Amino acid sequence: MLKSKKGITLVELIISVAFTSIIIAASCSVMFLGEDFFKSGTKSAMNQQNAALAEDYIRRYAAVAFKLSEKSDKSKDCVVFTLNNNVLNIERTLPKDTVKVDEIDDIQFKIENNLLKYTIESKDKTYKLSGAVIMNNFETGDAPASLKGDNKLYMYLS
Repeated sequence: MLKSKKGITLVELIISVAFTSIIIAASCSVMFLGEDFFKSGTKSAMNQQNAALAEDYIRRYAAVAFKLSEKSDKSKDCVVFTLNNNVLNIERTLPKDTVKVDEIDDIQFKIENNLLKYTIESKDKTYKLSGAVIMNNFETGDAPASLKGDNKLYMYLS
C-alpha cells in the first residue's frame, strides 16, 4: 500500500512565485505612477502660488502708483520689478526690501487709461494668470509691454 505524500511540487512552486512577482510588479508600478502624479500636482500648485504672489505684489503697488517707467528716478519712492532667470525680484527702494518669486517666465503689461492689465506665465507654461488693476493715481509713463530677461519696471508711488 502506497502512503500518500502531502506537499507541493516544483511546478506549483514556480507558478506561485511567478504569480506573486506579477502582483508585486503591478503594485510597484501603481505606486510609482502615483508618486509622479503627486510630484507634478505639487509643482503645479507651487507655480500657481508663485503666480498669485507675483500678482499680489503687482496689485498692491499698481493701485497706488502714479507713474510706470523703464527709467530710474532715484529721487522718488518706487518699487522695481525685475525678471531674471525665472525669478521675479520686487525691490522697494525706500526702505530697501527685496522679495523673490521663483518660476515666473513672463509678465505682460497693457495700460488702458487708468487700468493696468497683466498676464503672468509660469516657467513650465502650465499656468497663466490674468487680471487688471485700477491705478487710482496714474498720470503717465513709458512702461514696458512685458518683463523678460533683464527688463525693469519702476512703479513710482504716491
